[in-house]
Amino acid sequence: MVNLVLVSHSRNLAEAVTGLAKQMSSEDVRIVPTGGVGDNRDEFGTDAVQILEAIQEVYTPDGVLILMDLGSAILSTEMALEFLPDEMKENIRVCPAPLIEGSVAASVQASLGSDLETVYQEALAALQPKQEQLGYQPAGELTTEMAAAAGEAAEGLSADVQLINPHGLHARPAAHFVKLASQFDADVRVLNLTTGKGPVSARSLNAVATLGAVGGHVVRISATGPQAAEALKALQEITAAGFGEAGEEEKPKKAARPQATPLELPADQRAHPAVKICEGIAAGPIAFFHKAAIEVPRRRVEDAPAELERLKAAMAKVEKDILAQRNDLERRVGKNEAEIFDAHLLILQDPDLQSGVKNLIHNQQLNAEAAWDDSIRQIFESYRQLDDEYLQQRAVDVRSVGDQVLVELLGASSQKILSFDQPVVLFAEDLTPFETSQLNLEKVLGMVTVLGGPTSHSAILARALGIPALAGVDARLQNTPEGTMVVVDGFKGIFWVDPDAQVLNDYQLQRAAWLKERQELLQASAALAQMQDGKRVEVVANIGSAADARTAVKNGAEGVGLLRTEFLFLARNSAPNEEEQYQQLVEIGKEMGDRPIIVRTLDIGGDKEVPYLQLPQEANPFLGVRATRLMLKEKGLFNAQLRAILRASQAYRYRIMFPMIASLWELEAAKQALEAAHQELEAEGIGHRWPMEVGIMVEIPSAAVLSGILAPEVDFFSIGTNDLTQYTLAAERGNPQLSGYADGLHPAVVQLIAEVCDNAHRAGKWVGVCGELAGDLEALPVLIGLGVDELSMNPGSIPKAKAYIRKLTTSMVKPLAEEVRSARDTQESRRIAAQFYRGQN
Repeated sequence: MVNLVLVSHSRNLAEAVTGLAKQMSSEDVRIVPTGGVGDNRDEFGTDAVQILEAIQEVYTPDGVLILMDLGSAILSTEMALEFLPDEMKENIRVCPAPLIEGSVAASVQASLGSDLETVYQEALAALQPKQEQLGYQPAGELTTEMAAAAGEAAEGLSADVQLINPHGLHARPAAHFVKLASQFDADVRVLNLTTGKGPVSARSLNAVATLGAVGGHVVRISATGPQAAEALKALQEITAAGFGEAGEEEKPKKAARPQATPLELPADQRAHPAVKICEGIAAGPIAFFHKAAIEVPRRRVEDAPAELERLKAAMAKVEKDILAQRNDLERRVGKNEAEIFDAHLLILQDPDLQSGVKNLIHNQQLNAEAAWDDSIRQIFESYRQLDDEYLQQRAVDVRSVGDQVLVELLGASSQKILSFDQPVVLFAEDLTPFETSQLNLEKVLGMVTVLGGPTSHSAILARALGIPALAGVDARLQNTPEGTMVVVDGFKGIFWVDPDAQVLNDYQLQRAAWLKERQELLQASAALAQMQDGKRVEVVANIGSAADARTAVKNGAEGVGLLRTEFLFLARNSAPNEEEQYQQLVEIGKEMGDRPIIVRTLDIGGDKEVPYLQLPQEANPFLGVRATRLMLKEKGLFNAQLRAILRASQAYRYRIMFPMIASLWELEAAKQALEAAHQELEAEGIGHRWPMEVGIMVEIPSAAVLSGILAPEVDFFSIGTNDLTQYTLAAERGNPQLSGYADGLHPAVVQLIAEVCDNAHRAGKWVGVCGELAGDLEALPVLIGLGVDELSMNPGSIPKAKAYIRKLTTSMVKPLAEEVRSARDTQESRRIAAQFYRGQN
């Protein structure tokens, strides 16, 4: 039988409510009141010790429900729970229902022998009869009938769309939805017709995500304003298309925590079931990561504008950190995983969140820390209360962003970095995406968490990073002594604590075999990529730092096909000077040894925030003054970079590549700037390489069409398939409703690639590809068949790409390329490529 504890500031009130509830329930339900402070408990207040004793008095494994009135009653209850063992806490629920109505409803339901969850839900719904009788509806909550009527009555346009992707408006689709809605001059609102929740602003990620709109739900999108029709059409299309992820995976069933279901669990108390997150075997001493609680000060402030400025500065710093983390992650593991941090940016920039914080600072004169924390907690709880487990897990992202801002406001040096002196298996209650992305793969052999699950953002990152990982382990294992030997079995979903010598030896053998298999793939990648008929294909890496260079060499890169130099220029208040750029290039050169390195000159434009450049505000910065066009205007900046590259080339095999070339005169102007830098260095007696190998990125269709004219003027072409695709198809690659266009195997793009290869080879020049298509195993044989000589990709893709190339022959890939070249549309070309790939693997 579920029992109740009632907490109030007033002893008399608590006892009176208890009497009322007992009249409505059977004698089997035990109800204990607690309230008041002082010798006779006749003063208003609450006491955590009293609450603890009351819980212990009525506790049974069936559960205890706690109801409170307000303020310190909640804080005292939370404090009391901290003194209870975990096995008791699992059977206790703290209910936010109103004290009187909730207590009566809960006591009646408990009398029926219902379980704790049912009693909890009945208490939550206790106000509903009164609300219905008085004709009242809570703000933001409408019945389905009222919602439909409201939508029809509202001025403007609306459309009803069913969500076909399994998780509906979860973080990333919601982020795409909000980004798209924000592009239009229109007031867009969203209503979940299935549940009646909403309507909410389509510009607020948190509001949209906490609608609880999952696969199968119908949402109503309403729009008013000058661009209402355009906004509604765009949002209707992206939603109906499933945000490009329809049918990806089954929707997980709702669960209180991840369900650990190993293939086989040995009859050994040291083996604990867990949820499989990432395959692999890890054995080592356990190390714990305990998050230090952030103490949030709460005080009255007199100067609200000053508090807002403090908040603004902290948010700007966090935005900068998130962007840096996103860019670093994209270099390491790819664009899709890095998009997790796009959602973090939208949480930070959420207009509803910012408005709420400003209101607390201005109207209630709260300090920035308390105002921010209160607002974040409200959004956090909104996610936690959603019915869908997948959406509930997004609460971790909200808390992560919230904590980052608090750390900045409090003046802490940084968030705790997960660093260790020796290789360990990391154990944590939970990890945020930010924390997971910082893991040092040389020191973290495996990771285990109590919370989280296979669909959490941290789990996605763990798989991308290749860390053997488990979740959903027993929380009591956090009491394991630091340094105890543990084993992570990511294949079977088993976590071993202090295994005996035989078990440990068996797993060490399994880990050795697993690592050997991975190492063999890496070792094979160190050899040159050569097709079965002897044709060589150079496989190189896209990098952005010396650390990336180390990873590239480790994965078998034969050189660098694209060194992005933007990392030197962004997230700073002044441009790097020549010497700083030279030193960075030398560091990268040391890592690459005698391997060739293609360095791309600065590729930025109005879409990037660069404080020291007066970049113009452009309607479409991707088609504006950017890359080489910008550098030809910023002559001092361009000259310093060219000089640094020439100097670094004296010791290392640098080649130079100019981006965003559309016509011959731009190439000639860039080469003249390079010549001028060479003459300056020569006059100053500074050592450098001359002549330099020079190439261009073919990313604008005009460059592809003019490749026959441009080829004699360069040493090589490198095709940037990402931009070439978006410019050829007039489809911005960051626009989610145009995601179907973002495929470099579109016949038009394939035709341009073939034309570039033909013209280059006639001039005796070679061609590389440095876009995402180069690392796409389905597209790889097509590119080789078209005549591509070099493939440049993320370092992690190199071993598999080389292994695949070794299976191919020219007689296989040329007919394939011709067939794809003749396809009528992307679907046909992709089907042909996929069918060939399946036949070879």
